[in-house]
Amino acid sequence: MKIKMTDPSGETRVLPLSMPLCAGGAVGRAPGSAIPLRDGTVPDNFGRLGTRPVAPGQSPFWLRVLAEDGGFAIGDLRVREAQLPSGLPFRIGETLLEIVGDGPGHFLPETPPSARPWLTASESGVQMLWMARKAATTPLSIYLAGETGTGKDVLAHLVHAWSERASGPFVPLHCGALALSLVESELFGHVKGAFTGAIHQRPGALLQAHGGTLFLDEVADLPMDVQVKLLRFLENGEIRPVGADHVSRSDVRLVCATHRPLAQLVDEGKFRRDLYYRLASVTIQIPTLRSRPDDIELLADRIAVDLKRRLSPMARARLKTHSWPGNVRELRHAVERACALTGPFTSILSEDAFDFLLDRRGPALLTAETQGSGTAGRSAIEPVLTLDEMQRLMVLRALRNTRGNRAEAARMLGIARSTLFEMLKRQKIVGPRSDEALSS
Repeated sequence: MKIKMTDPSGETRVLPLSMPLCAGGAVGRAPGSAIPLRDGTVPDNFGRLGTRPVAPGQSPFWLRVLAEDGGFAIGDLRVREAQLPSGLPFRIGETLLEIVGDGPGHFLPETPPSARPWLTASESGVQMLWMARKAATTPLSIYLAGETGTGKDVLAHLVHAWSERASGPFVPLHCGALALSLVESELFGHVKGAFTGAIHQRPGALLQAHGGTLFLDEVADLPMDVQVKLLRFLENGEIRPVGADHVSRSDVRLVCATHRPLAQLVDEGKFRRDLYYRLASVTIQIPTLRSRPDDIELLADRIAVDLKRRLSPMARARLKTHSWPGNVRELRHAVERACALTGPFTSILSEDAFDFLLDRRGPALLTAETQGSGTAGRSAIEPVLTLDEMQRLMVLRALRNTRGNRAEAARMLGIARSTLFEMLKRQKIVGPRSDEALSS
């Protein structure tokens, strides 16, 4: 067994959890402690982690707090001593911990010090990260597919940091932000006098990334003539700067991304098929935030900690009811906006701080303005929630409106209370059960 820790800095560590340690290992910040936490909010000798005899199928791990002041949280429940379910995260101070089994499917790959972590606690997110980790060790080009705001730039940097080219440069180039007349120059470079304004020779991104990784964000925006030249480079490694009579060579690993599906653009004749095959040697699909609801609380808490704030249980519940069409980028903006609107003297963000989310129409709602035919109507309803996502959304909204009262929530939904309990178990929804718990 191992213990996975996400530090307040966002770095994830995985440490072995041996049975002698579990007989009564210390948890805290003291040097030499069995489980060292990098968390200034936790006392040096916080508590003891141990094992107890249990029935088959139950977790043997328990945690007891030794510090006079403090406790730890399992979901929204704050306790001083409790059994720790395997695979369920718990929080000590600002550190998120989880006891996991052996094997790559149960914990995150280690984040290199030079890269930002792509935070997740969901199964789909963990599987995606391990696929990226494996692909990073190959020389193949990688295509990161996913909606806007899912963290494609963070994942691209991680791929570079995990690869054998980590000591080389990482050069990002946003193709959609370039003027059409400058795309070729930015990518391949130019010589002095090649065009008006070219007063100096300038190496392009392909040459700047020699020995490292070039990240082409929004690669679908490349003009067709530049796509032809990029394909030629991928075939022979040759670069001809604009206005040059000679060619240069560069050894570059390409990682590309776009929020528009490249395969669809190929079918529509808007992107070269042969270039697509070269760029998408490995395709990694980044899951949306709404498809991994467990990550909403994890990411929101992390963003709030960065801003010196904390989220109340009901604030977390409200965030989980939103569909987040802008994914992590929208979530970060929402927490930052809530912090700004509540002022600098509010340390805990309540659900009222996120009232502005209620004014937004969900992406799955088809209004009278979008019921017409044409492209505008089709794009206005994307992305669409699945039935499972919609069920989770309705349950969370009912619990929020009844302040955690399960019986009232069941009546509001028009279902039996036993049916609601089955839905909560299936959707892995845990949270406060009363107004007393909500106010704690």
